[in-house]
Formats: sequence, structure tokens, C-alpha cells
Amino acid sequence: MNATPDRFVACGMYAFTAAQQQAWRQLFEHLFELEGLRGQVELRFEHSAALLRDPAMWFGHTCGYPLMTRLLEHVRPFCVPLFDVPGTSGKLYSSRFIVAADSDIDSIAASRGRVAAINGPDSNSGMNVLRHAVAALADGKRFFDRVVTTGRHLDSLRAVAEGAADIAAIDCVSFQLIADIEPELCARVRVIGDSVQTCGLPLVMPRGAIGDCDTARLTAQLNRALERCDEAPRRVLHLAGFADVALADYDSIVEAEKYAVERGYPRLA
Repeated sequence: MNATPDRFVACGMYAFTAAQQQAWRQLFEHLFELEGLRGQVELRFEHSAALLRDPAMWFGHTCGYPLMTRLLEHVRPFCVPLFDVPGTSGKLYSSRFIVAADSDIDSIAASRGRVAAINGPDSNSGMNVLRHAVAALADGKRFFDRVVTTGRHLDSLRAVAEGAADIAAIDCVSFQLIADIEPELCARVRVIGDSVQTCGLPLVMPRGAIGDCDTARLTAQLNRALERCDEAPRRVLHLAGFADVALADYDSIVEAEKYAVERGYPRLA
């Protein structure tokens, strides 16, 4: 009987279908082979805060907002996957502001007094950048009638399409991945603009381990692993490669929050 691997990679951010998970699995199997770690590292399609704080994690994928808040004491970023979808620019990505296809809302300003959907209160792409956009208009006062939390970008998009919410901010990579698998659903919404750009969702490593790792080499190995893959990871994930990042690359996320706080709008409401 094979022993359970004592290290794992957490990959749950853009892996919400079986096809996406298989694409990531192919990539990481090539990485484990390149590193001589085949059968020694488990791949987990999760991204909970508890998992990302586990010292057995080799590295994991997370959102930049929790990285700069509740995970800062536990992990550090070392690289970022690069995606070829509308709304991205190299390491940077944005969110698409969406409304129902037949909505009379044509701008963030026109959504005043309506219902907003967010995937979670600690999401950069679903909450933080929407708060940033609204802060300039809210004058320190309540802007939306209600804010509903859906749990996932997919569910926020459905809420808007089905009329349970009027507006949402959807991570541009998630929006493309959803459009690929549910084009009829995405046809029921309309993009009215894009958010401020921030650095993309990072791969992070335990803070106590990153100093002992040649992270530039690991990023290069991830790119080599992608080169060894067939077309599926690039086609299914729209994955173009990996680039080195540092913690300072995520300051723009904190700056977006600071912008809202300074304008008297610390909470999306």
C-alpha cells in the first residue's frame, strides 16, 4: 500500500469543473515529475484559509485580498499564473461589472439603490474592487439597497441573470471560464465596465519555508511543466504561463481598500 504523501499543493481558485481540474492535474503531474516528486505530493482542489495555513502545504493558490489580510502572517507569494482573457494584462487582472442583459443599469452610478451580489466579503475581485468603484460615488453613505453574499462567482452571475441581484463584480478569468461552460447563462448578462486592475491571484508558500526555496527556479519549472502539457490546460484554463511576483505587487489591493476607507466607505453597503 502506498503511503499518503506528506506534502500537498492546494489548487482551488479556478478549478470548479472536472475539465478544469483535469487540466491542472496534468500540469502539476508534469511539475512533480520534473522535480522528482511523482507520487510524493498530493493535489487538493481546495483553497480554505485553514488549508493555506497548513505547514504541510508546498504551495497553494489564493485570492490577493486574504493574502494581504488574514493570511499575511502565514504565507508569501512567489508567482502568479498568467491568463489570456479579456480584462487581463500580464500579471494584472480586473473584474467585469455585470448586470442583467435587459437591465436599465448602464453604469455603476446607475446601480445606486439596487441589490449587489458578492461571492464573499474577503474577495478582491467580487467585493474589494466593487467597493473601490462605488466609494467615489457613495459620499460616505449607503449606496446599495442590499448586498447579498452568494459564495461563488458563478452563483453571483446566476443571481444577476435570474433577477435576484442587479449588479455584481466577476473576476475576469472566472467570467471567461464560466462563459466557456455556460454560454447561455452569460448571454443573460451584460458587461457595463471593468474594475481597477490589480495583481492576479498568487501562488503562495508557507512563510517559514519560502526562504529555503529557489522560487525563481520553481516558477521556471512551472513554465516547463506547461510546455510539456498537451493543448488542454491552455485551452480549458486559458493559461499562458507563470511569472514571478513579490508581496509588494499586491499593494494595489490594499490601496484599493484604503481609497474606499478614506472616502468614508469602509464596508460595501
